[in-house]
Amino acid sequence: MTWIVIRCALLGLLLLTGAASAVENRTLPASKPAVKAEIVTSVEGQLAAFREGEMGKAYAYASTVLQMQTPIRRFMQLVRQGYPEIWSNLRVEFGLVRDDGRRATVMARVFAQDGSSAVYDYVLVKEDDFWRIAGVLRHEAKGETRV
Repeated sequence: MTWIVIRCALLGLLLLTGAASAVENRTLPASKPAVKAEIVTSVEGQLAAFREGEMGKAYAYASTVLQMQTPIRRFMQLVRQGYPEIWSNLRVEFGLVRDDGRRATVMARVFAQDGSSAVYDYVLVKEDDFWRIAGVLRHEAKGETRV
């Protein structure tokens, strides 16, 4: 019972982070090509780690704050259960990338191995010259889109 409460609280926190950033997204300027490449590389790196089953590496792409709030086992459980396209991703297509030098957002359609896909807003923060994922907000209901 306790893990359900914790999971709901963490998912709520991630959604609130993403929702707040989605509103803020309108004020962030479009990223310059070099910064866009850095941001996309971070998201692609985490997705590749999930594909390769390298959970520690996938977790390393999470922001320091997210890691402090969510131990690795809980993080993996949340992704596996709440973000199935990310957990079993096959490929990704990116939309507009925005940043202010400290925070960034990017919309991405993630395609899963089973043929499903979903659109996610990624929120990233710059930590020690590296973009780390601070939150993810899902746009569509699970299983809504098939390719």
